[in-house]
Amino acid sequence: MAEPEVEAAWRAELERIGEKQSSDALDSSSTPKKQVPLRWLGDEVEAQRLRQEQAHHYLRWTFLAAIGAVIAILIAEGLTLLH
Repeated sequence: MAEPEVEAAWRAELERIGEKQSSDALDSSSTPKKQVPLRWLGDEVEAQRLRQEQAHHYLRWTFLAAIGAVIAILIAEGLTLLH
């Protein structure tokens, strides 16, 4: 395993070059340096999955709140028609 400072430098390099080009780093690097792109890609995939999950959760609750508002408006309109 690489030293934390060296691994941090490699991760910074991967952040700079991006996800697509980091696959080239796997082919052209030494064995310890190959592990860093693999872990970095895994971290990026996990972060993307969490962002998608949060967006889905937010969208679902926003939709439910909108449906609740429509129902409340319909009830209020119905009550005003009764008076």
